[in-house]
Amino acid sequence: MSWRRALALASARPLDFTIQYPPSREYFRERFTSPPGAGVSLEALKRVLLYVHVPFCEAKCFYCNFAVDLRKGAGVHTRYVDALCAQLERLDAALPAGCTVPGIDIGGGTPTLLPPELLGRVLEALRPWRRRCEEAWPVSIETTPRVAATDGERLAVLKAGGVDRVSMGLQSTNDETLAQVNRRAQRSLGERAVEALAAVGFRRVNVDLVFGLPGQTREHWWTDLERVTALPVDSVTTYDCLYRGAGRAMPRLTAVRPTPEDYGALYDLAYEHLTANGFHAPYGSVNFSRHAGETGTSPYFEGRLLDGLPYVGAGNYASSMVGPRWWFAPYEVDAYVEAVEGGAVLPEEDGYTLPDAERCAKYVLLSLNFGLIDPVRFQAFAGVALETMYGPQLEHARRVGWLREKGGVYGVESGRFRELPWIRALFYAPGAVEWLSGRMPLPEALRTTG
Repeated sequence: MSWRRALALASARPLDFTIQYPPSREYFRERFTSPPGAGVSLEALKRVLLYVHVPFCEAKCFYCNFAVDLRKGAGVHTRYVDALCAQLERLDAALPAGCTVPGIDIGGGTPTLLPPELLGRVLEALRPWRRRCEEAWPVSIETTPRVAATDGERLAVLKAGGVDRVSMGLQSTNDETLAQVNRRAQRSLGERAVEALAAVGFRRVNVDLVFGLPGQTREHWWTDLERVTALPVDSVTTYDCLYRGAGRAMPRLTAVRPTPEDYGALYDLAYEHLTANGFHAPYGSVNFSRHAGETGTSPYFEGRLLDGLPYVGAGNYASSMVGPRWWFAPYEVDAYVEAVEGGAVLPEEDGYTLPDAERCAKYVLLSLNFGLIDPVRFQAFAGVALETMYGPQLEHARRVGWLREKGGVYGVESGRFRELPWIRALFYAPGAVEWLSGRMPLPEALRTTG
């Protein structure tokens, strides 16, 4: 059974088993690469999510491996926005008239670093997309505490442009911790930023926190939680800082790397504190909301991670997934701009056509970001029952106390966040387990597993 082998691999290298799937992009490149645009049709879509990438940033944090560009020249920004607006117009025209858009996320980078006039142009280009939206507050954007606290003009542009939700990357309230990851000191800005956002009238405000950062102690984390719960925010997202090349990664070497037990202890502290202070979430979810019945994330991410809806991305290195096809725009800003200037609707640098086993593994690992696997949502996505696809794995997870079934949904058992590397490994596709086995030698004590 490949899943037993996967458990042994997770025991050998647990930090490699994150929410990101595949375990390495090289696996997909070797096995599933397909020509640009292969088999993709937008004309039949009934619902699609939209991600808009604005890569410009003040500095690159050491834990970040997103596609960012540190150039500040007006010419670079203007040419990028020209391309972005052109792509958004072409994409909208390529969709059928009845296609609805459950959610739109504008991320980066720091989108709000754009000058107000360019930011306004991006939001204006989204006007036809907002007319397709079906949710109460579909448009979310990322910002920093500095911009939110000090730049009322940009906030006014966001509000006038139809932004409903603002997600602010606070990450930590400890200035020494922030300095360790090349991030600007901002403790004093958090409260001012939230007050400024509320004054403008945003309907939803989220704050991001990261745990497991270099030098971050349990006491530092507790202080972060206390300070954030004192703010009038609607939701809090807690990310575990990963020490590998995926997700919120720390690629730089540090003296001490957190263990799954460390992450589990910090998450449990957050879950205890946030739920005791008016936030709601199933255990294992990294998203906490003050509004019961809401996930605490944006409609875009809820649709993408929980429902597996198709999505398209605009901007450099934006990813898209329609049916079995998953692809990425050019990583470099200049290459992306040149592709759009050449007439591309969905420019592509890397693309893969995924078998069902790979798509399902990807879906389950993303769903676990909310601490659960919903069989109804899974079947709507995959066209097959969850128990048919993963019966033995689910039974094993129940038997050892990792997952529980309640109300027809599988949820992470309380206190088991630290077991997530093994829970994720259960759902790896057999091909991924085989590929990893050839690249991840097992200690002698684990070689008989699987």
